[in-house]
Amino acid sequence: MSPGRREIGHGALAERAILPVLPSEDDFPYAIRIVSECLSSNGSTSMGSVCGSLFSLMDAGIPIKAPVAGIAMGLITGEDGEYAILSDIQGIEDFLGDMDFKVAGTVDGVNAFRWTSRQLT
Repeated sequence: MSPGRREIGHGALAERAILPVLPSEDDFPYAIRIVSECLSSNGSTSMGSVCGSLFSLMDAGIPIKAPVAGIAMGLITGEDGEYAILSDIQGIEDFLGDMDFKVAGTVDGVNAFRWTSRQLT
């Protein structure tokens, strides 16, 4: 089965998060291929892929510039207009929430983010 729109989008987000910390071709003239397969999840597979990919690069001895981590954030709004901001959202929070925001970066700043909103008001 070929990858769908969701998988392609998650891969693009993970790639944007990781590319800034990879060594230049002059410093590391080798091909790098990372494959991340999530067999099950109750949270953000894209952010799990970012974190796992960085662990694999470090374990392989690839001289990355800085570690990268990612997290999925969410927003749930009640009928009365009260809202709650959630961090490290689980599957049900992602499904029922009004917004989800995935962000990945280093200690120096944000490398990549994606925002999805289900409500425009």
